[in-house]
Amino acid sequence: MASIEEIFEKLNDAILWGEEEDAAELAQTALDAGAAPKAVIKDGMSPGVQEAGEKFNEGEFFLPELMLAGEAMKAGIAIVMPVLLALADEEGSESAGRIMMGTVEGDVHDIGKNICMAMLTAEGFETIDLGVDNELDDIVEAVRKEKPDILGLGSYMTTTMVNIAPAFERLRAEGLTNGMVILSGGVAVNRRWSKDVAQANGYGDDAWELIRLCKEIMAHPVEDRIEAAEKFAFSDMAFEHN
Repeated sequence: MASIEEIFEKLNDAILWGEEEDAAELAQTALDAGAAPKAVIKDGMSPGVQEAGEKFNEGEFFLPELMLAGEAMKAGIAIVMPVLLALADEEGSESAGRIMMGTVEGDVHDIGKNICMAMLTAEGFETIDLGVDNELDDIVEAVRKEKPDILGLGSYMTTTMVNIAPAFERLRAEGLTNGMVILSGGVAVNRRWSKDVAQANGYGDDAWELIRLCKEIMAHPVEDRIEAAEKFAFSDMAFEHN
C-alpha cells in the first residue's frame, strides 16, 4: 500500500498536469489512508498548483494548461471540503471571522482564491466566495449586504490588477470600510504595490501567510484591526515579494 507521502506526490502531479479525475480519486485515497484534510490541501495539492503557476510565469505553460490545473485543483478540493466542514461542525467552535474573497473585473482565475478559501474554512473562518470577474458595483453591493470582517480582492494578471485600487477607493467613499479590513493578493500583485498603489490594509503572499494575517486581524478589537493588519503585512518591507 502506498504511503501518504507517495499519494501526495501522485496527487500533486495530477494537479500539475490537469488530470481532474485522478486528482479527485487521489484526494479520496489520501483521506482514506488517514491523511488530515488540511494536509491533503497543503501538501497534496498546493505544491502542484503552485508549480503550474510557476510554469505559466516562465512561459512553459499557457492559459489552457493553467486552467486545467485549476480544474483539477477544484476537483480535489470538492472531495476534501465536506470533510473539513464536518470536522468544523463536530468541533462546534465559534467562527474565527467572516472573510469575503473574489477576483476583480476581467480576471477569471480562481486557483489561488480557492486554495485560500479552503484553508481559511479549515481554520474556522466563515468564507464568502465572490467568485471571479466581479464588476465594481457587484463588489460594493456584496460588501453592503454581507458586511464581512475582511475583504480580499485578487488578480492573476497585470491587465486586471488595476481594478483593485478603484474598488477599495469606492468602498471607502461609500463608508463601507468602517470596521472592515481590506486585503489584496494574487500572482499579479506584490507587497509594495498593495501598500502604495492599492492602499490595502494588508497583503498575503500565499495562503499560509494569509491565514496568519487573518488570525492576527481577528485577534484584535474592531477598532485596532486595520493597524494590526498593516503592521503584520507592511512593517518590514524587506520581505517584499516581487
